[in-house]
Amino acid sequence: MAAKNVFDEHKDRVAIITAIATEVKALTLSESGDEMVSTTDPNAEKLVYAMAYQAWADCKIEGTADDIFETVQEVLDL
Repeated sequence: MAAKNVFDEHKDRVAIITAIATEVKALTLSESGDEMVSTTDPNAEKLVYAMAYQAWADCKIEGTADDIFETVQEVLDL
């Protein structure tokens, strides 16, 4: 049961951070429209980190600071 909770927590974290990245235009739909791709905009990427950590501080994202950092990297490496 604990493994499922860890997986669900990670899945939720990825979804929230992906939404943040899309909102600040660090991610966009590919030309084919079937996947998200990084815009490689350093300013947008900084905003993703800032907003993700703020959401974590506001208890909107579960996990540790390391979890947030790793998930932001995972999302931006799409």
